[in-house]
Amino acid sequence: MEQYLIFRLADEHYGLNVNNIENIEKLMPITRVPHTKEYVKGVINLRGEIVPVIDLREKIGVEKEDFGEETRILIVNWKSEFKVGLIIDEVLDVVYLSKEDFDQATRDRNEFKFSIAKYNGLLINIINLEDVLFEKTEEV
Repeated sequence: MEQYLIFRLADEHYGLNVNNIENIEKLMPITRVPHTKEYVKGVINLRGEIVPVIDLREKIGVEKEDFGEETRILIVNWKSEFKVGLIIDEVLDVVYLSKEDFDQATRDRNEFKFSIAKYNGLLINIINLEDVLFEKTEEV
């Protein structure tokens, strides 16, 4: 069994392995960085460390909406190499999921493929962090 943070983007539920999450922050001022992709909102100063911030909705193609009171930034740590903030709509829960909770089916959204887990009657799109953080390159 592994722990997953369950969160909301629009009316869909997503999950991310807690081993990848360093902390959860309230939305804070984001400094825009010119000449970056639209989904890169900019950078934040997180206790003296500059961290890039990605709007997860825009990155994976979920309908955009204004940030609300429950909007959070998940600070994720990629293999202790770098940190990135992911803007999400709302943190819902931390749950344990076993292999039996995962469905054989996967779901595609834009170029992203999600595993599907079932928990308490909910279908949860499990995010592959590597897919979200790194651009896919066309093989020639």
